[in-house]
Amino acid sequence: MNTIETFRKEIDLIDAEIVKQLNKRIQVVLKIRDLKITNGLPVEDLDREEKVISKMDLDQLDEEFIRKLYEVIFRYCKSK
Repeated sequence: MNTIETFRKEIDLIDAEIVKQLNKRIQVVLKIRDLKITNGLPVEDLDREEKVISKMDLDQLDEEFIRKLYEVIFRYCKSK
């Protein structure tokens, strides 16, 4: 039987996976940043950021929500 607590446990697992994946993403971003710095390339790539957002399979998600979420992710990664 599904209960609120059952669903909350499922959400907790999903949230833990989201954080785990964000950590992995940041590790890769930092590697790319280091390569760009080493090769004298600009760290910021607004075209790439737009491509990341535009290729998302939004399914039931609102595009504006995803855009704002990724703007926060991009800003955080640039601050590292």
